[in-house]
Amino acid sequence: MIIMIGGIPCSGKSTLMRSLISEMGLHEDVEPMKLFPCQKHGDTLVVGRYPVGETFGGTDRISYGAISKFRDFIEQEAPKHKHIILEGDRFCRAKDIEWLLSEHDSKVYILKVSPSVEKARHIGRGDEQSEKWLQTRRTLINNLQTNFLLMGELAIRQTDDEENLNEVKNEIKEILKCQKKTK
Repeated sequence: MIIMIGGIPCSGKSTLMRSLISEMGLHEDVEPMKLFPCQKHGDTLVVGRYPVGETFGGTDRISYGAISKFRDFIEQEAPKHKHIILEGDRFCRAKDIEWLLSEHDSKVYILKVSPSVEKARHIGRGDEQSEKWLQTRRTLINNLQTNFLLMGELAIRQTDDEENLNEVKNEIKEILKCQKKTK
């Protein structure tokens, strides 16, 4: 199962990943394909690395040059792992999501937050992302929701608080647990 987690900045993607990873035990840092640093947790490959205390880890640290190699990476690694999990906007593009959903056993989550929570989180982490750049991310995610929601293929989840994030985490953990039983 391939799980992709997308959403606007400050929607909780990295927080969700760090929480999942904290329950996955020890990991090995690997780079199965050039430009794709990963963490291997047993039979699960996590795309990106998540150093403790680093706000922008995960796929935020992956080169933009990896975007064009995303499909090659998935084709190479999907047969080798029971699960691949990735978050962030590097690979959260409509054409790649459509391909992923049609070609692989996969689920795509889009995390949403209210404008007031988004603003508070940006202030809280003291980021310097411009409003113009943030608006492009919002538009991208809104377009994804509109296009794929019509097909019923995205799991849209509100993540305004810790309880919401835990619900999504538990949903993903259940998917991974069910997948382990059937493989």
